[in-house]
Amino acid sequence: MGLNLLFLGVLLLPWASALLVALFPKPLFSISLSAVFSLSVVAFLLNSTVNFKIAFTWFQLGGQEVNASFWANTPAQLILGLVALVSFCVQLFSKSYLKDDPSIGRYYLYLHLFVGSMTLLLLTDSILIFYGAWELVGACSYLLISFWHQKTAAIQAAKKAFLINRLGDIALLFGLIALGLHFNTWQFSAMHGIAPALIGIAIIAGGMAKSAQFPLMSWLPDAMEGPTPASALIHAATMVAAGVFVGVRVFDITGPETHLFMGIIGAISFLAGAVFALFQNDIKKTLAYSTISQLGLMWMGMGSDASLFHLLTHGIFKAGLFLAAGAVIHTVHSQSLNDMGGLRKKAPVAALAYLVFGAGLMGLPLTGGFYSKESIAGYLYTSGHVELLVVLALGMVLTSFYISRQFYLIFMGPLKEGSSTKEFALPISILIIASLFIWISVNPLEMHENTLISIYHIPSFWLYITAATWVLGIAGAYVTRNWIPAGNYQFLPRFWPSLFRFIRWKSRSAQVFETQFIDRFVNGIAALQVIIAHLSAWFDRHIVDGILVGGSASLSAGTGRILSRWQSAKVQSYWAMIIVTFALFLLYALFIK
Repeated sequence: MGLNLLFLGVLLLPWASALLVALFPKPLFSISLSAVFSLSVVAFLLNSTVNFKIAFTWFQLGGQEVNASFWANTPAQLILGLVALVSFCVQLFSKSYLKDDPSIGRYYLYLHLFVGSMTLLLLTDSILIFYGAWELVGACSYLLISFWHQKTAAIQAAKKAFLINRLGDIALLFGLIALGLHFNTWQFSAMHGIAPALIGIAIIAGGMAKSAQFPLMSWLPDAMEGPTPASALIHAATMVAAGVFVGVRVFDITGPETHLFMGIIGAISFLAGAVFALFQNDIKKTLAYSTISQLGLMWMGMGSDASLFHLLTHGIFKAGLFLAAGAVIHTVHSQSLNDMGGLRKKAPVAALAYLVFGAGLMGLPLTGGFYSKESIAGYLYTSGHVELLVVLALGMVLTSFYISRQFYLIFMGPLKEGSSTKEFALPISILIIASLFIWISVNPLEMHENTLISIYHIPSFWLYITAATWVLGIAGAYVTRNWIPAGNYQFLPRFWPSLFRFIRWKSRSAQVFETQFIDRFVNGIAALQVIIAHLSAWFDRHIVDGILVGGSASLSAGTGRILSRWQSAKVQSYWAMIIVTFALFLLYALFIK
């Protein structure tokens, strides 16, 4: 099979799968199609070049030919592999998790559409197609967040995600258009040089909203109203990964001002997300703020292979954490930490998974997270960003703190009520293996250079700092092991809910203004037009046709009839008219005198 044909198969298979699942909504059929897609991705990655490109004629505009061009460079290929792995595990997990849901066919349809949109976004080289795929990713996330649309909270969360992301999408749209006009090309690979800072910041603002970074971060925790497996896909390989990927795409063509903007926003989000993860009593909301925090770390290291590497490892262990959380929720039928405890006995697979994935989140040795976090530290040290190293150290303490405490509250302590379940073992086990060091380096204590990702080595003193962050975080978790927050604290709770309510009020006000004023005004104008039309028709019938046109015709006809009597062809009649006329003439002459 040719590489071009294999590439088209990878690009089109999710869309074809969505159509087939819409026709035959069976979980096993959908999972089989996902497996075929994953194998196709593996085959493409094994046979592809480092910088694969392909283009097709799309349309002509103003004498200029516009191509549908695609570009599978190293970042796109790595994230594509992540999408294939996570989407397959999510589909496999969902079969048992949603087995009793009557709308499971619709759910699998959304998953295939989501994967297809993300695949298109990763592989396209065209700005036009990129933005279309970007919006499709957002639309699919809206559909999955509001999947249980009978729940008011799910509808509200989907609306919130949609509205907040619109802010970033508008900025991205203007940024991409300006980028194309600046470089006089609509293909990313053909852009060379540095774009103005304002263009770069506009594009990055779109990425920040998509990856839920400060200050557009409040939609992601609310998005937990969707099914837990869908949350794994959103947080690991699609929605939020798309936000980071746009930064990867444009990093080389943006200047230092844009890079500084990335670093500052990323550092704030890294710490803010970790802090708010401490104050959640909902298992999924803790992981949501954890995602915000880890994505901030990627923005801090943006421009390096280390950031891309962490996107890859984070996608694996965060997807695993969400699936393990789903197994826990399925066991206790609750998302609240108050209803959990001692579940290592009821859900041993979930306990092992949480232990391994949590170790990856903390960056412990023998996990992929250890290599990627330390590589980011090496990049920050090499590039001279000492202040960001301090932020990284503080964030690592907080990360170790909240994930260790959550593990204790869920799996340690006295056993609470729950039903044992083992049907989730296979997809979780696949991610456990993928999150370990085996596929990264043979030596668990050292990672060597490879053709895909450059490794940034760290100074020896940083290892002591890293070890100290683990100790401090775990010690803090042990001291506060029995503390469960009273509620789920959100970022700027007085601001974002108020903003969301303001947007809803504005929408309702616009509707009232449109229906009560604009519609009535338009309807009144229409009614006035009808009245004027009736008056015009009456005037036309009775005045114009009846009096003016009809009257003149009657007058002419009467005059004609009278005059026609004079032409009788009788001599005596003519003599009578002459005598009468002569008599009238005499009378006139007499009266004049």
